[in-house]
Amino acid sequence: MHISELVAVGVFCSYFSIIAGLFLLIARSLFSQDLGSRPYVFIALAITSFVHTWFYMFKFMAATNGFSIPSLFEQAWANVCFGQVNWWWSQQLCLFTVGAWTIFLSIEGRRHNVQFIWAYMLLGQLVAISVASNLFYLALVLAPRPPSPSSNHRLSSLQAPVALWLPVLLSLGTVATSPFTSERSFLPNLLLMHSLIVLPLLAPDPSTQTKSYFGISLKTLYILVFGAALALHTRATGQALGDPAVSVTDFAFKAWDVLHSHPAQSSIGWDVIWTSISFVVWLVLQPELQGRLLTATYLLLATPLVSVGVLAPHVLRPRENEREEKVQ
Repeated sequence: MHISELVAVGVFCSYFSIIAGLFLLIARSLFSQDLGSRPYVFIALAITSFVHTWFYMFKFMAATNGFSIPSLFEQAWANVCFGQVNWWWSQQLCLFTVGAWTIFLSIEGRRHNVQFIWAYMLLGQLVAISVASNLFYLALVLAPRPPSPSSNHRLSSLQAPVALWLPVLLSLGTVATSPFTSERSFLPNLLLMHSLIVLPLLAPDPSTQTKSYFGISLKTLYILVFGAALALHTRATGQALGDPAVSVTDFAFKAWDVLHSHPAQSSIGWDVIWTSISFVVWLVLQPELQGRLLTATYLLLATPLVSVGVLAPHVLRPRENEREEKVQ
């Protein structure tokens, strides 16, 4: 083998070693506790989404006949970002990940004393968000319920520190510019998007603070993320539709064809679908969720239309005069 080939194989092996290490780190923290009945739903969803999304990833790797992970990473994301319908699929996952899920990981992970919350984000970036999110839902189910919040520590009064809201809003900016990047700016913008959302998970715990220097309320942050995600998804949907006369049925068939147009697109697209399903399941299974049947129907109907990236910050934002444990 040439030196370049050895380096490529080394990077390839290191990539899968990191993934294995993250799985092991998370699994050791999860399965040291007794399992009830509900966790098996999320275990099943994690396994199913992993098998489904990585079937396409292995297919993509086999088709490229190479071991260069950085090159595969760039090729995969280029395939899913360029093309209006391609981006319509992919930006949904980006909006959910950099927005609601980063906030949810940071706040709820610390409120429930979940270990290694940064590992869930890295696993999501390297494997699939649907896999990592189901493992995180599992961690929340297994974690002891936090004590009843006092009036000073309710979600509605919590502040998001600058270490949380600034990376989230900046990463939303990278999502907005992704489909308009050039060959030179595409990869740096993509790496910036992935890097920014790890920072809040390494910062000091914000969930115990009711006031923070340069902080904004958690509710305000969720509203800002919801507004940005709604605007970006509306723009992407309008561009993907093209002709306003295109019917919903015609667009659905077109989106389905694009979903299976390339293995990388299939992996990302199905990750969107499994992430959406898992988010709805997580909310519906919460014992405190009132009006469960009505809420479940609303979520199941709304998610495919407005995307989980838009729906999640709307549903998760703290509300006054509501039970604080509603979606935890």
